[in-house]
Formats: sequence, C-alpha cells, structure tokens
Amino acid sequence: MMDLTCQRSRFLFVGIIYICFHILLSLVQLTNACMPDLHYGKHLAGSTFKIIEKSSLFSCAAECVSYGICKSFNLQLDLRVCHLNGLDNVQYLEGGGNDLDFIYSSINSWNKATLGPCHGNPCSYTQRCNMKRNGIVHCAEFLPNIAMSKPTKASSIAFLKKSPGVAVDGDMSANWSSKSCFHVDFNDFTPWWQVDLLDTYVIVEVRVTSRQDCCTERLHDFALDVYQDNPVYNLSAISQLCYMYNGAVTQPGQTVVMQCKSFVAGRYLRIRGTKTKSNRDVLQFCEVQVFGYKVINW
Repeated sequence: MMDLTCQRSRFLFVGIIYICFHILLSLVQLTNACMPDLHYGKHLAGSTFKIIEKSSLFSCAAECVSYGICKSFNLQLDLRVCHLNGLDNVQYLEGGGNDLDFIYSSINSWNKATLGPCHGNPCSYTQRCNMKRNGIVHCAEFLPNIAMSKPTKASSIAFLKKSPGVAVDGDMSANWSSKSCFHVDFNDFTPWWQVDLLDTYVIVEVRVTSRQDCCTERLHDFALDVYQDNPVYNLSAISQLCYMYNGAVTQPGQTVVMQCKSFVAGRYLRIRGTKTKSNRDVLQFCEVQVFGYKVINW
C-alpha cells in the first residue's frame, strides 16, 4: 500500500515538474502557472465525451485544450486514464476522503501557452485542433451532425411536398425551388418544429439556416428547447432551454450558430417561435444542424 502511494506521489511530482519545464521553455511568467487548480480525490461524473489511455497530468490537460467543447478533465491515476469533460462545475464533483485515485481540473486554471500550439483555441466549438508535422495548426470536425435524416414533426405543414424532414436532409442550397426549405402553415400562431435524435445526447451547438431567395425576416424570435420525453405525446414533458434567439435573421441564406447557454441533455430538439406577428408571419428555415455527444459511462 505504501509503495502504491509513493508511486502516485512520484507520478504527480513528475507531472508538475513537466508543466513548469515547458513554462520555462516558452518564457512564460511563473505567476500561478506551476500550480493549476487541482482537486485531488475528486472527479466529475456524467460529462465525459472522450477517454484517453496511457496519459499523464500534462498530456491530459493538453488533450483537453485541443477540443473546443472540453471544459475540464479527470485523471485516473492508478490506470493513467484521462477523461475529457464537456462541463466544468465543482458543485457536482464526486469522491473525496482518502481516495486519491482521481485528480479533477478545470482547463481554465492552466496556463494554456504551456500546452502547445492549440492553446489559442483557433478551432470552433465542434472541432478538434491538431498540429501537422510542419507546425501548422489544423482544425478537424469532431462532433457529427446528429440531426441528419432523423424523424421530424411540426405544429403544422404549409405544403405537403415540403415536409418537416426537408430541414434535416443535408441540402444547404437554402432556396425554395430546391425543395429543401420548410415553413409552418399560415395562421399558426404557436409554431414549432422538432427533430427526434433517436437517443439521448448532450447538445452543445445548433445551426439554423435561413432562406436565401425570399422572406428572410420570417426567421425571428425563436427558442431552442430540449426534451427527454416527446412533447408531442407527453404534454407535461419538461423542457430545457438551450438558447433563446431574439430579433430577426436579416441576411439571406445565413446560418445562425448558437451554442447552448447551459448544460442540456435530451432526445428531442424543438425550435419554437415566440413572437408570431401576423397570420402570414410563419416560422421558416431551410436547414437545421445539431451537434452533441453521448456521455461515456465509466
């Protein structure tokens, strides 16, 4: 038991020395840089989107900073396993006592300049940063569009040939003539459209594309609601607000990118119009993309 404790202590010591060494190499000031905010014996459950084996403290932090959605990490010391989390909230930490198998850390507490060329987060929220052999930083999509070709429903349908499913067909042309745009029927004063993701996901970003050839102003004032139960059949289903978009999308064919303002998880994403102004003011868009991940249970 004593040997295992000493081994863990040496592992921690080497990791911290490695951090400081890189700080000195990059000529970064040492203001709290060698002592990031580490929570010993603690871990964050229910938020892991990726697990990396054979990891050290420094390499775990470097992996986290390369993902746009990574907010924190758990390092499992005895197995040297790194858990990347999409959430950073010390209120939900688990563990404690004499159990020192885990270290939890927010990536924000690290001096990111010591973690490599991806420290400036040049990539988007749904991408991962990679460095090529020539030193150039490359951004690659990490999260898939989980709404593609999934089942859809709407509060009403204006034209039978324009079913709600055209908004998740992958066609980004955004023209009515391409048969890839949707809007609810006229006189629908409580409009909504929803997609069934067929599984529970942590939703982090939603992109909605407006119509290119006409009536861009119809896409305005809407909420992105997430449900675990289908609100079409369960009217008491509880909604989680991902994002509230206020105002109008004025640029034709514009794709509005919205990152969820809070941690939301569910199976159904609903776009709900909140300010219908007249019987001709319909909820309209051409494509909806949803990005998220399934929590890894470990």
